[in-house]
Amino acid sequence: MIRSISIIALTAASAVPALAADIVTPPPSLPPVAPPPAVFDWTGFYVGALAGYHWTDADPHTFRVVQDHIRIDNWLGGGFVGANYQFANNLVVGIEGEFDYLAGSGNESLQVVISNKTETAEGKLDLGWSGSLRGRFGYAYENTMLFGTAGGELASGRGTGSFNGQSIDTGTRTVKAWTIGAGIEHAFTDNFFARAEYRYSYYPKISHDFSWDKDFSIEASRNKFQVGLGYKF
Repeated sequence: MIRSISIIALTAASAVPALAADIVTPPPSLPPVAPPPAVFDWTGFYVGALAGYHWTDADPHTFRVVQDHIRIDNWLGGGFVGANYQFANNLVVGIEGEFDYLAGSGNESLQVVISNKTETAEGKLDLGWSGSLRGRFGYAYENTMLFGTAGGELASGRGTGSFNGQSIDTGTRTVKAWTIGAGIEHAFTDNFFARAEYRYSYYPKISHDFSWDKDFSIEASRNKFQVGLGYKF
C-alpha cells in the first residue's frame, strides 16, 4: 500500500515540469502606433484678400504730348476667388479670378503742343479697377506650393488735364490685356494660407479719335507685386 502511494506521488511530481513547459507566457503588449500625419491637399475652393504695389508704364502716341513715356507707381488692393485640384503626383491645376483697385497718379506737369507751341499742362491718370481670369499650374511640397499663372485681364483708365484754362478729359476707358506671373503659397492650417506673387500685364496699342487728336493711341504695361491671405474650404 505504502509502495503504491509512493509510485503515484512520484508520477504526479514528474508530470509538473511537463505541464509547466506547456504554459506559454504571452509577450508584453506594445503601445498603440500613432497614425501618420495627414498630408495637406490643395484641392478645393478658396477666397482671399490681397494688397501690393504696381509700376505702370504708358506710352502715348500723340503729337500733343512731348513725353513719349509716362510711369505711374502706387498701391493696389483687392480680392481673389478660385479652385484647385491636386493630383497624386503633387501637380496642382486651378482657375482663379481677381479684382483689384489701383491708385493712379497725382497732378503732374506735362509738356503739350498747342498751336505749334510747347505749353505746360497739368494732368493726371486715374487707373481705377482691373480684373483678371487666369489658369494656374503648380507643384505642391506638402503645405507649400510653387505656381505659375496666365490669362486675360481687363482694366480701366481715365486721363484728365488742363492748360491755359482749357480742360482735357479722355473719359473712362476699358482696355484688354494678357497677364502672366508666378508665386508661392504656404498653408498654415488646413484652411488658412498666405501667398506672395509677381505679375506682368501687357496692354496692346489702342486707338481713339479725340477732338484734339484724331490719331491718338496708347499702349501700356504693368508690373506688380502683391501678397495675400486666403481661406480654403
